[in-house]
Amino acid sequence: MKNDLLVSGEAYLKAWDNKDLEEIAKYLHPEVHFIGPMVETTGKERVLQSAKRMFGLLKELQLRSKFVSGDQAIFTYDFICADPIGVCRTAELMTFKDDLISRIELFFDARPLSSSSTRGPSRSSCSRKSRCRNRPRDKLTHIGTRCEVKKQ
Repeated sequence: MKNDLLVSGEAYLKAWDNKDLEEIAKYLHPEVHFIGPMVETTGKERVLQSAKRMFGLLKELQLRSKFVSGDQAIFTYDFICADPIGVCRTAELMTFKDDLISRIELFFDARPLSSSSTRGPSRSSCSRKSRCRNRPRDKLTHIGTRCEVKKQ
């Protein structure tokens, strides 16, 4: 069982490295729950849509280590992105149900991805809303529940 989880998880990540959406789909439970620093979603189709959007950034995925415990496996890897982002060191915790990935929790520093955005949200899109002290004309970068003025 433990070896099966590692084999499935590694094959799933290999499909990411190949940007193969159909192959990624083979490993996902229909009700997979995804939790990441920038988004949380449920459902195979939604997770696949998110994956497809990330393909434009991905240059290569280099697996660093893998561990398994019970029905969970964790993988650490370098998610190598196009410039200016570069290497994004990542840990991915996968929980399995019925031999499929039913939950993914992703850990990485989202700041480089957030600051690579070319559009600055308006003050009204700040999740802090009335507590936000940034002026609407400032270019904002939103990270979680806080916003930062984008340096020019």
